[in-house]
Amino acid sequence: MWFKNARVYRFSDTFQLPEDFESQLEAQAFKPCGRQDMTSFGWTSVFGAQSDVLHHAVEQSYLVCAQREEKVLPAAVINAELEQKVQAIQDTEGRPVNGKEKKNIKEDITHQLLPQAFSKFRRTWAYIDLKRQLVIVDESSANKAEDLLGLLRASLGSLPVKPIALAESAEVVLTEWLTKQSLPTRFDLGDELELRSPQADGGIIRCKQEDLTREDVQAHATAGKQVVKLGLVWNERIECVLEADWALKRIKATDQLLDDQDDWNDASPEQKLDSDLALVSAELGALLDDLLSMSAK
Repeated sequence: MWFKNARVYRFSDTFQLPEDFESQLEAQAFKPCGRQDMTSFGWTSVFGAQSDVLHHAVEQSYLVCAQREEKVLPAAVINAELEQKVQAIQDTEGRPVNGKEKKNIKEDITHQLLPQAFSKFRRTWAYIDLKRQLVIVDESSANKAEDLLGLLRASLGSLPVKPIALAESAEVVLTEWLTKQSLPTRFDLGDELELRSPQADGGIIRCKQEDLTREDVQAHATAGKQVVKLGLVWNERIECVLEADWALKRIKATDQLLDDQDDWNDASPEQKLDSDLALVSAELGALLDDLLSMSAK
């Protein structure tokens, strides 16, 4: 288990998890969709299908996993069925079918087809870092991360968190990191970049696998374009892309970090998850310490 993304939320007040955390999660445990359900969302075991345990803790880090099931009904299938039924009414009754009636027919078709629809499943991981008073969600989408936070809030009764941010404009800060190379402690420039013009009709420049210190790359920033995505390397151990909303994307362990990992091929699932969570929370936590040292609010 390794987080590929990190959307980071800070507790607004000192927060501690209740002793009955597991039982509170159980109240919002995932249940498969019923015959007429379009979607279902809840907590699933962090150990997979062979377990019912909904969280795992290493020191002050608590790992959880949410699962969503969505029934997939292709719009083309529904519309084709709708067209046939509307045509049948027009042929047999000799009258047009108005919009409200079409809507009702479409709803009936959806209910009829739902039991035959196949399901799409998606898991979202997160861990609560009580030492740093943060929640880190492995999700590229802000809306999907908020879905998990909403589920956690429903389980706990309250969840006083807000996304991390800096006092200054993110675009201004990232642009200074590029042009002045005034990066936070232990950070170096990576090889990926996206710049945008502040004007609505301005251009976009994207660079991948490029030397970001090159004069022609730097020239775009000094000419007025602002950095909205910046590739970074932390401590020669983690590569990532930092975006203007302070989300970390495409997080990847470097060879140095992988070489330092213990060999857990013969470990039990609990031992393996212990190792993974300890690694993620320690390395990602230290990265966030350095990143948030710059007057985060």
